Amino acid sequence: MLIDLARSHWEGDALEGLKDFIRLPSLSTAFDPDWREHGFLLKALENAKAWGEKHFPDGTFEILTDEKAPPALFVDIPGTRTDEHNPAFFYGHFDKQPETLVDGWEPFNPIIKDGMLYGRGSVDDGYSFFTALTALKTLDDAKLPRPRATGLFETNEESGSAGLATYLNQIAPRVGSPAFMAIIDLGAQDYDRLWLTQSLRGTLNCTVTVKVLAHPVHSGMASGLVPDSFRILRQLLNRVEDPETGAVRLESFKTEPDEKTIEAMKSLLPTYNARAGYQWAGSTQAMGDGALSTLLTNTWYPTLTVVGADLPHPKKAGALIHAEKSLRLSCRVSPGANPEAAFEELKTVLTTNVPYDAEVTITDVEYSPGFMAPAFEPAFQRAVTESAQAFFNAEPGHIFCGASIGTLRNFQLTFPKAPFINTGSMGPGANAHAPFEHLNLPYNVKLTAFFADLLTKI
Repeated sequence: MLIDLARSHWEGDALEGLKDFIRLPSLSTAFDPDWREHGFLLKALENAKAWGEKHFPDGTFEILTDEKAPPALFVDIPGTRTDEHNPAFFYGHFDKQPETLVDGWEPFNPIIKDGMLYGRGSVDDGYSFFTALTALKTLDDAKLPRPRATGLFETNEESGSAGLATYLNQIAPRVGSPAFMAIIDLGAQDYDRLWLTQSLRGTLNCTVTVKVLAHPVHSGMASGLVPDSFRILRQLLNRVEDPETGAVRLESFKTEPDEKTIEAMKSLLPTYNARAGYQWAGSTQAMGDGALSTLLTNTWYPTLTVVGADLPHPKKAGALIHAEKSLRLSCRVSPGANPEAAFEELKTVLTTNVPYDAEVTITDVEYSPGFMAPAFEPAFQRAVTESAQAFFNAEPGHIFCGASIGTLRNFQLTFPKAPFINTGSMGPGANAHAPFEHLNLPYNVKLTAFFADLLTKI
């Protein structure tokens, strides 16, 4: 019954609410410096607030604001049970990564094809709000009593969640002690079972600029005399990572997984396909030396990715040695590594003994720690397992994530006794942050029914 009721909502009002969100270009603050003037982040919250109030007129849907941070939406929906109980708590976000235009991709035009809902923000992660509230609505339609449910949905996750700790401190007395924290912003190794994420890497982002001149000069006249700033950047990056293997050289970036984690990773290997879910070019191979090595480099060990550069487009590039060049670096650090210490080591490596004594600056620094989910108490583990088996016909799987959600540490500090259900519908091929991002609707119906059933057990 629950699965049928959940499906009816995802064929109707929940689907339409998510489609409206996809249509909004609600870029995160790091990608839209004029976000206040544009108003898309606030509009996303206002739309969600209206949707929630329509379905739960007795609920609280409060937009929280702060001068130093983008807004967030606090949700508090009374339960229909008469006994005392701890509330559920749900988290998600309404800000988006940039759209990355390619042929055939309409990022802000929601399209359904073969059971997939395409659009920017569909799976990362506008669906989280509608999944949480639809689980509640499903129980109400089934006339099953449910507990009180609370939640916080922010608009700055893709930019480091500045201000979230302030909002958590504001709402903590109103929330109380949650029965669980549902972080619906994570993924699945496949679409055959519920997957629970056990760890996430931390993140360290910065822009590195190398300057050699006051202004550009003719490359024919100056080459061989004036060093190319990009070559200097390459030399500096080689201090950070091995250019042959991609292994990060800096010790502060790295921790080693314990034996229990290694055994859990090994249990994933029979069904682990490193190449699944990506459209590889030609015969490009995955990193790592074997399946376990690849899984570790993908989900645990640190990495360095150049995600942006200020180089001219090749078709507009003149014969110049540029005065300076900048690269935007996105680093992942192991769970348990200290990202502040990692940045200090990175800064030292990049700014000490610079080739040709060139000028190096590091700006726009952001970092946040990784996360390890605490183990469930036996009774809660049984409840999660039973609800997962009811709709996925399998026990929950446990996976490890190479991405980062720095906010989880804030939640753990604010609600130290609450177990974390780190899950989501971001399965193989979902392409979050990239062209043709999509949500697997049939899987998300099961996820919605899972939460509805779990809510009857807490």
